[in-house]
Amino acid sequence: MQEGLRTTGDHEVLKKVVTPRSGISERRQCELLGLNRSSLHYKPVGEKSENLEMMRKMDEEFLDHPTKGVEGMVDFLFLLGFMVGPKRVRRLLRKMGVMAIYPQRNLSKLGLARYIHSYKLRGLELTHSNQVWCIDITYYGKQKIMQSKAINADYKN
Repeated sequence: MQEGLRTTGDHEVLKKVVTPRSGISERRQCELLGLNRSSLHYKPVGEKSENLEMMRKMDEEFLDHPTKGVEGMVDFLFLLGFMVGPKRVRRLLRKMGVMAIYPQRNLSKLGLARYIHSYKLRGLELTHSNQVWCIDITYYGKQKIMQSKAINADYKN
């Protein structure tokens, strides 16, 4: 039972289970649940305001130039007056989930695809509305809010 909780349990949920007012000490409760006692009282520290400002600037730049990688962002931030190194920029870009677009190896190979889906619309005559639909998902950042927008479109209309 202990091994199962330790390997599959979510630490945030397990931390809520530990109560100081129960009959068992916190030390014993943490031992039974497989938690470190130091993680029980840990309060994560947020990002510095300078890092948040850099992340906002990098996001705006990435929307305009999605091929800029870490070194390009270091140069961009240097022009804005931020003296930062590539390690810090790489960490912030990873935290943002941003990755530069560039040609990669073996793009023409199928990889792990077992079945190739054929193009279903070839030779299809569009005769009425609601026959064929498409979707476009666009990501854009405005001010302090990151938003995504999905648009459904009917091909006939």
